[in-house]
Order: sequence, then C-alpha cells, then structure tokens
Amino acid sequence: MTAIGALLTAIALVAALVARGGVTVAARSGGVPLHLKRVLTLIAVLMAFRLAAAALPSALLVAGTLVVAAWLPLATLRLAEELVRRHAPRAVKLLALGGAGVFSVLAVTFGLVWAEAAILALAVFQGVVVLAVLAHLLRHRAEVFMAERLSVDMLALAFVLAVPLVATDFRELFADLPFRGGAFAALVFVLACSRLAGDASSPLRLVGDVALAVGAAVLMAVAAVLVGAPAPVTVAVAAIAAGATILALLFERFAFPSRENEGLLLAVARAGSEEGAILSAHPLLASAVPVAGSDLADIPVDLVVGLARQRVVSRSSGSGSQTLDGAARELLTRFGASHLLRLSQEPPRFVAVSGGVLEEERLTSELMIVARLLERAP
Repeated sequence: MTAIGALLTAIALVAALVARGGVTVAARSGGVPLHLKRVLTLIAVLMAFRLAAAALPSALLVAGTLVVAAWLPLATLRLAEELVRRHAPRAVKLLALGGAGVFSVLAVTFGLVWAEAAILALAVFQGVVVLAVLAHLLRHRAEVFMAERLSVDMLALAFVLAVPLVATDFRELFADLPFRGGAFAALVFVLACSRLAGDASSPLRLVGDVALAVGAAVLMAVAAVLVGAPAPVTVAVAAIAAGATILALLFERFAFPSRENEGLLLAVARAGSEEGAILSAHPLLASAVPVAGSDLADIPVDLVVGLARQRVVSRSSGSGSQTLDGAARELLTRFGASHLLRLSQEPPRFVAVSGGVLEEERLTSELMIVARLLERAP
C-alpha cells in the first residue's frame, strides 16, 4: 500500500468510527439502526486490518482482512432486508452465508493468497451478492413509505457508486491501475449511512455530498497544477482533498446536527401553544399531510373511529385487531407516511408524518407527547 493509500484508508477508518458513533444510540432499539451499526463496524474493522497489514505485513493480518471482506456482503444484505422489511430469496441468503463461511475458512487455513483463482472468486462472490442486494432493494422499494423509499434509493445509489471503486482493489483484475479506490468506496458508503441517520435521506443529497467532495478534489488538483506539481502529487493532493471533505461532512453532520434533524420536543418547546404553532415548529411536522374528511371517506366509519382512539398510529403499533391494523397500514401506505398523528378525536383528524428510518421508536414517543400538547391547544 502506498503512502497515499494508507492515508485514505486511515481517513475511511475514522469516518466509519464517526458514523458508527452517530448511530449507536438509535441502534439500541434494533432494526435498521442495529444492522447499520454492524455494517459500519465491519467497515471500520476492514480499514483497520488493511492499515495494520500495510504497516506490519503478516499472513494473519491478511487473513483477518479477507475474513471481514467475506462477511461484509451478508451484513449488507441484512441491512437491505430491514430497510424494505422483506426477506431476501432463500438462495441469496444461502449464497451470502455460505460464501462468507467458505472464504473465511480459506483465509484462515490458506491465507487466501495461495491462488489467484481464490481472490477472483472472492471478487465475483462480492459482486454477485451486491447485485442481489440491489435487486432486492429495487424490487420492494414501492412497498415502503416515502421516507424509507428515499433511503432505499439512496443506499442503492451508494452501491452503484461504490462497487466500481471496490473492484479496483483486486489487483488480479486491474493490475496496472495507479490508484486503488477501496477506501473511497468505504467513504461513499459511510456518507450514505450518515444520511440514513437523519431525516435527510435522499439520492440527490448524497449526490450533492459526493459532488462537494469531487469539487474539493478538482480545486486542489488545479492548484497543484498551477504550482507545477508533478502528476503523482496532483493525484495524491486531489484524493486527500476529497477524503478530507467527506470526513469533515461526517464530523459536521454528527457533531452539529441541523435543525432538520433536531428532536421534535426541543423544537415544540420553543413554539407557542396553538395548534398551528406546534405543527410548524419542526420541519417534520410542517411537511406533514392533513388527513381528514374526504381522505377517510372510503374507510369504514367504525375503523376510522377506532383509529381516532389512538393518539399516534404507526406500522408497529398493533391494536390487537387485524382489521383495524390493516386500515392503519392502508392509510400509512396511501400517504407515504411512517405515522399518523391525531389532531382531534371528534371529528377524526390526523396528519401523516414521514419520519426517518432510524428513529421510529424515538419518534413515536415524541409524537405521543406532541399529540397530548395538541389536545390542549387552543
């Protein structure tokens, strides 16, 4: 590994640790946050092994690197399953699990460096599983609510951007490349994960983040050319600028969250006590869609009354009645929402709220408090 490769790998390691720290609290509730934390942990461990193997070459460190690389596709598949709340085909699961086990055994027993064929097989295995994950995400994207759909699309875009970069790490496939992109693949994926951690998940925002990093790289490359730097130095400066920009974005995102990612309660606490003031206090509430009157006309009256008995309705808040829960899922799907927040019980009025994918449990609790405040609003 070259010096520039080691520096970029170190940047990717720090980025993964920063993002992992940012989702740790949410991961306690399980679900998407937990699987996201596991993926980020594996990325951090992989980068750490790569750095250690470069500094102190040994068969053990190489084996550790390859074991982690073999299990990362399975962890990513589990994350995709949680995002769309659908199991992947059994054949895909068996492939991911079986491949992880087989390549781990090869890595530990033979170091996986004894045959070029084994390295190529690992590359093919990773590529096939990633393609299967992409297919699973896209197949079921229409079956989840809007915030989840944007997150699915963004993660799919991250795969599309990262896979070609990962492929360059396999020297057996690309022997003459002057630059390896594995660290950048990790950075792009971690950047997408940081978007999952808030309410700002969207492919366009990820494209904006990547464009900002590319812009920084271009500016530094132009500056290097103007001062007469040789081509290798120019490439190195540009690469470091891109990596440092992504790392800065991650630090800013988790250390200084924007108002859009601010908790509901703090925003509502600063607002007035009127219904309008409460509903405009936070972007999540301000963008909520009213649900009342004609919006509920095709739902049987007894089910509407049953829904209106609940302050907050979500996919996970089972009422004990399959019919009532089915009506709740129908409304949530229709409005692309994660929650229905009750404004009044008589007449039944709600707003459809579309929250992020990592904070459903916290958001439900906060919306319960907001609903209580709305009941007392003048």
